[in-house]
Amino acid sequence: MRTRQRGCVPKDRARRVPKPSGTEINFHEDFALAVYRGKAHMAAKYLRRQTWWIRFYHPHSGELVRASLDTHDEARAELLRQRVELETTLLKAAEALRQPRFKAAEMPAPVGAALGSVAPPPPPQAGSQDEMPARPQAAPAKTRRRTPVNEALKAYMTHIRSENAPLHVENKVSMLRRFVGAERVEEVMGYKAPAGRAASAPFFRGRFLDEITPALLQEFMEGMAVGPKTKRHYREFFHHFFEFCLKFGIFTSSNWHCPNPVAALPSYLSRNRRIIFLTDDQVEEQIAVLTPHAEMAMAVAIMIFAGLRRAETLWLTRDAISPDLTFISVANRIDEEQDIESTLKTGERTVSILPQLRPLLARYLAQLKGDWLIPKPKGGRWRGDSFGKKLRRINDAAGMKWSCLHYRHSFATARAAEGWSLFQLAKQMGNSVAIIEEYYAAYIRPEQPSGAGTANGMETVTQTPCNVVELASDSRFLPQLAEPPVAPSLRCNRQ
Repeated sequence: MRTRQRGCVPKDRARRVPKPSGTEINFHEDFALAVYRGKAHMAAKYLRRQTWWIRFYHPHSGELVRASLDTHDEARAELLRQRVELETTLLKAAEALRQPRFKAAEMPAPVGAALGSVAPPPPPQAGSQDEMPARPQAAPAKTRRRTPVNEALKAYMTHIRSENAPLHVENKVSMLRRFVGAERVEEVMGYKAPAGRAASAPFFRGRFLDEITPALLQEFMEGMAVGPKTKRHYREFFHHFFEFCLKFGIFTSSNWHCPNPVAALPSYLSRNRRIIFLTDDQVEEQIAVLTPHAEMAMAVAIMIFAGLRRAETLWLTRDAISPDLTFISVANRIDEEQDIESTLKTGERTVSILPQLRPLLARYLAQLKGDWLIPKPKGGRWRGDSFGKKLRRINDAAGMKWSCLHYRHSFATARAAEGWSLFQLAKQMGNSVAIIEEYYAAYIRPEQPSGAGTANGMETVTQTPCNVVELASDSRFLPQLAEPPVAPSLRCNRQ
């Protein structure tokens, strides 16, 4: 026995009857057939680029109409959809009431009084405005306002002053000087170029914001004699600038698929997969070269034996070192002099102080003056760029090419050779286990499988770890401590 779904009209009852050759339309049949086939004149709304649109079939021509509702509010869009649906229904009903058979059926007075209309509307006169409702016309296209660059720069400067530290504001202004010129920056933002620095010619001389295209920005970045890291910083700055202009309605993009023109640029993200680390002799040589500069030697030792990043090392204070010299507290701190707060890359953590670093810290803290652990020669916190520049100058004079990243690699490879687990190494360095395994998988000591000491019933000789490195036997690294030093590493596997 066949069953049919509730509410469906059987096909034999919905069989379409041929229309008469005249102009009359069987309204009841057409309406019932449209409802059955799902072709009733209903309006539907949909979201497009964070703006609600509507689509419906014109009640007279039957053409599909798509139009924007010019609203981001879903409740307002639903109200407009219902109104459009009622309007199309009324237009369809008004067209049906003009048929001769409805005009011949005079409405009874009580029914007309109850409905509020005694008679149907009169037929339209030929050539009159009420002859036939015209199909909805598309709204005239809105003309985009061209925003001047100076206006956008003023608004952006007001925004970043309220949410960025003065140091970060100066960095952004320095990037703008290179792009629009020092004179324009001073005129619009009020920032004068540093004394003694030659003013560079502006790259962009346009007036309006829409003249800054992706091709223009890429030409600007490719023309700079800088590395990929600096280009990536410029890209991040321009991306933030256009995001601000888009959110505050200052800039309207003509490209819906890529509103921010900076998003079309390359990422300039190039990772150097080559791991460069220092051997034991090279560590000793590096510290010997920095001996006349006690602060820099201490910073390099912390990066080599504790695995801290350069920024984390330069933000350390005296109270970051535990009183018993067992751990370092890596936390966010505030520089009251420059009115800036540190921003850690991977959050706060504690780092163990290994035996190699403990005696160096003990002697260094005894002669340290001030709160900053790595102060500048004239006092105050050392900025990362200034520290790196001086370190390169000292190393270049000594024929060394090592950087702060190489010191961090030295810590990771040494601990991996000692047998530290991925989790311990990741927690100490402030990274994820996936990153540690990606970069240092070739230096991690493999685990011995069960029964590795025997093969074919015969006992095999297991390789024994090497002795303590010669660096630990140096008098600089082994002062008179209460407890005996612990064998620090198995670094011979990396030489």
